[in-house]
Amino acid sequence: MSEKVVKYDERGVMDGGTIGLPREMNRDIWLKEVFPEWGAYLNYEIDQFEVKPGTGALWYFGAMSCAIKSQAGAVFLIDNYAGPSLFTDRSYCGVCRTSGADKLWWMRIHPMVIDPWKFKRIDAVCVTHHHQDHMDFYTISAALQTSKCKFIAPPEAARRMKKNMGIPDDRLIVAKVGESVQIEDMKIDFAPNYDIIATKTGFDTPPPFSEVAVAYIFNTQGGNIAFLGDSLYDNAYKMVGDKYKIDVVSMAMGNNAPGYTDKMSPWDLWRVAEALGTKVILPMHHDNWANCYEDPAYLEDIVERKNKESGRPKMKVVSLLPGTRYIHPDDMDAGRCRYPDNRERVDWRTSLEYGPGTKYQID
Repeated sequence: MSEKVVKYDERGVMDGGTIGLPREMNRDIWLKEVFPEWGAYLNYEIDQFEVKPGTGALWYFGAMSCAIKSQAGAVFLIDNYAGPSLFTDRSYCGVCRTSGADKLWWMRIHPMVIDPWKFKRIDAVCVTHHHQDHMDFYTISAALQTSKCKFIAPPEAARRMKKNMGIPDDRLIVAKVGESVQIEDMKIDFAPNYDIIATKTGFDTPPPFSEVAVAYIFNTQGGNIAFLGDSLYDNAYKMVGDKYKIDVVSMAMGNNAPGYTDKMSPWDLWRVAEALGTKVILPMHHDNWANCYEDPAYLEDIVERKNKESGRPKMKVVSLLPGTRYIHPDDMDAGRCRYPDNRERVDWRTSLEYGPGTKYQID
């Protein structure tokens, strides 16, 4: 019996007709065919997508992982996490130390929708802080070997990336709060980030915020998009909002069990967004760890009520799903995103169930 050759389309997606037919199978083949679950589907989409003038384009991969593409085709990865479930203990983990937990288990629940080895172009990998689900060894290794991109990180993460991951000086940009960088047609501002858990991760004496965390503000043609990483609420975001124009903000949201605060609550997201004066909130990180999963409906309800009470310009929430795209300002009213259902491919004229020649035929 001859072996069946597996076929893939240009997006790296397997032909379903090959499943179950006689062919070789072992664990290595299984891993290569099944992971990442989306193959190179999104890599292909990002490469082929043309960003319209006057807009900003963002892809969400789950957790805090995103990509931004500019009009000139420059591609930026922000906090991309290509790793597995994991556990942390109090010898290092900031959440363990603040809560008193001996260990915490972080079970990954969102799919792997991007292949970090299959990008045709990466211009920069941006890291907000040194937690392993943001300063991701897998993503950084892939980008280092497959591209000529720059690596951007706050001082502590930059030191670790240089020492432990082999990032050379000529490819490393240290993100110092208050400064900015221009890469191709994209200006990126390095704004304050008040990630108190990062100051307690791996340190006996907490360093200044600016040593361990940075917020990135991408100045796209459609508006400025800010990434706050794992920041918690801080009153100083009023200052940040006065100093920078921010149209869209990505923030970490989650459910916090009694005794620790690892993610901002939905109320915290609204408070930060109000302080920043932003137009759109993109809640993130609520969908990737089982122990802090949160339903974005709570944030949607809060913002809707506050909009009715305030009498000010309405703030919007866009709840993305892993693998979905956000175009600003075109998608400001997208609300709760849904995956495509392929309805545009349906054609009754070729249906074997209700098309011509069937019992449903209409004369």
